[in-house]
Amino acid sequence: MDAQSVACGPQKGERGVDGNKKVRGIKRHLLTCSFGLVLAVFVSAANLHDTHGLEPLLERAAEAGWDLRRVKVDAIYTGATVRAAGERYGIDVQVSVRDPAARSFAPLPVRWRIEATFGTLTNRYRRLTRNLEQSGGAAENVVEVANLRRVLRILTRSA
Repeated sequence: MDAQSVACGPQKGERGVDGNKKVRGIKRHLLTCSFGLVLAVFVSAANLHDTHGLEPLLERAAEAGWDLRRVKVDAIYTGATVRAAGERYGIDVQVSVRDPAARSFAPLPVRWRIEATFGTLTNRYRRLTRNLEQSGGAAENVVEVANLRRVLRILTRSA
């Protein structure tokens, strides 16, 4: 799971400023499987910290019927909020850390999948490069439609 800050267009709607990335807009919190397909999505204002988006995202995954055992996250997902959300849903939240001995870039096992998903969604579906929706629900629906299109492409691929 990870979050992505996205700039907003001139339309009405909830938005905030992500101080770390200096983006005025929304934040997409995504939970993917090990293949990179989206299991749950939660959209909030960009000023919501990533750790506070974990519990609503896990709630959406539970409502959708996903039985999660463990979730791999990056180093920002630490603290009491993350522990409480993991305990509430009975999920082992595993923080992926880089090898301190590595001198160059090395993708983290399984963890790089979420980054590839963000890249695929924004590169193949231009509507996702900026938030053009007026509500968080509509923005979530656009991500789900893009994911559905990815799933259909995989299923209809000839062998």
